[in-house]
Amino acid sequence: MDYVVAISLCFFLQNIYVRFQTVNDIWKCLPADLVPVSDQWTHIEIVVLMENTRLLHAELCDLLKMFSLGYGPMLLGFFIFSFINMLFSVYIVLNFGALSNSNSITSVFKNILAMLIYVQSVTFLMSIITFVSFINEKRLEMVSYLRLYRISNLHLDIKRQIKMFMNQISVCDSDQISAFGFFNINLNLVTSVLVLLISGTTTLIQMKDHPIILKLNNDTYSFFQKLSV
Repeated sequence: MDYVVAISLCFFLQNIYVRFQTVNDIWKCLPADLVPVSDQWTHIEIVVLMENTRLLHAELCDLLKMFSLGYGPMLLGFFIFSFINMLFSVYIVLNFGALSNSNSITSVFKNILAMLIYVQSVTFLMSIITFVSFINEKRLEMVSYLRLYRISNLHLDIKRQIKMFMNQISVCDSDQISAFGFFNINLNLVTSVLVLLISGTTTLIQMKDHPIILKLNNDTYSFFQKLSV
């Protein structure tokens, strides 16, 4: 299930990223300073291409909003369960005292399996966060293009298109990919996950004598013993 969710999410995110990249490439085709060039670019052609690029960008922002609404619950569940897997894996590796009665083969097998689960969860989460950050980077790249122009020196129609594009981007900037509205998915999420992971692992280790944690340790030990048989 983790593989299916991660691959499908990365597939659609990569698709959206390529479309934003295409919009940026189309904008690069415009002449420098948006000035008509004889035998190449007329004023009307520049305005039409700018308007079409702006409309394409608006459709992509709507597509991004639809993706966030459709996949939001799945992203929320995937991130929550992946975090629980990572927390439990780190706890198994670090909590040697609670499982010290296991023999050497069981201990090695336990640590390897826990690390594999941890690495898998980290890889999937980082892949999704990386693809989303690429999309955000391409969205900001269009803003950098628009800010390079001196609007005061441009024709009124071109000036109007740039202002409309800037307003459109400012409105679409709030439509970021989120986990069902609970949190936005970006590079800042990596820091939050690390802080929560360290805090959760520390709390579990401090509560290792609690009846619930002891039962968890015993059940985990029995599970690895059955696997090692």
